[in-house]
Amino acid sequence: MDLELRDKNVLITGASGMLGAAAARALAAEGARLALFGRDPTKLEPLAAELRGLGAPQVAVIPGDLADAASTDAAVAQAAATLGPLDVLVAAAGAAQGGLFWEIDDAAWRRHLEAKLFGTIRVLRAVAPRMVERRSGRILLIVGNSAKYPEPRMIPGAVANSGLLAIVRALAEELGPHGVVINALNPGPVRSSRWDAQMRAIAEREGGTAAEAEERFLSKAALRRIATPEEVAAHVAFLASPRAAHLTGTSVTIDGGTVKTP
Repeated sequence: MDLELRDKNVLITGASGMLGAAAARALAAEGARLALFGRDPTKLEPLAAELRGLGAPQVAVIPGDLADAASTDAAVAQAAATLGPLDVLVAAAGAAQGGLFWEIDDAAWRRHLEAKLFGTIRVLRAVAPRMVERRSGRILLIVGNSAKYPEPRMIPGAVANSGLLAIVRALAEELGPHGVVINALNPGPVRSSRWDAQMRAIAEREGGTAAEAEERFLSKAALRRIATPEEVAAHVAFLASPRAAHLTGTSVTIDGGTVKTP
């Protein structure tokens, strides 16, 4: 299926992260023109070279810091000036660590919420008016299934994610009359070094090995396995494309059937 993404101008935040980079690869293979937004351009240059080799007709590395509104605004303006008017925003930046609720202090809460919730708010504020003016655009936030089904040791991330889902639902009403859609993708656990570290931490806390901790988790998943970054990226490419027509204000959960509630 042709996703009709060839020569679409796509801004990706969090492209240096695992899911952001996987999404960038999937979009490059579809022929999209990409702007990679990040604090450290040197980390993104190798990915940019790879994306050009995958078929992206243009890849720009855009320095900026989502923690700063002026920097975010400038980066979005630079992306639009380099690629042309932005057709798609994929927001994949930010991740929150967990811990025992009463041991997470105020500074940690602020750090977690800043990393994902407020950074995404800033880029949405910068991008949405541009799309409204053109009466066209697609916005996709990579959120996480903890937004709806929080784990007790991952509450800061769940709070940030649930805030993003509220924004998606409300902004869909604001943007829809202007031809702009916004959706969220909620991945469950994805095979990564971070996941492996979480399994080791659970094993330390509950006893046994990391492999046994993972087996206990997988016993709750219908598919009995963890997703790969590439599987998540395939959903990103579809939801970022015109093929996901008439879909806005909603979230798609990909967790292998871990959560049993409809």
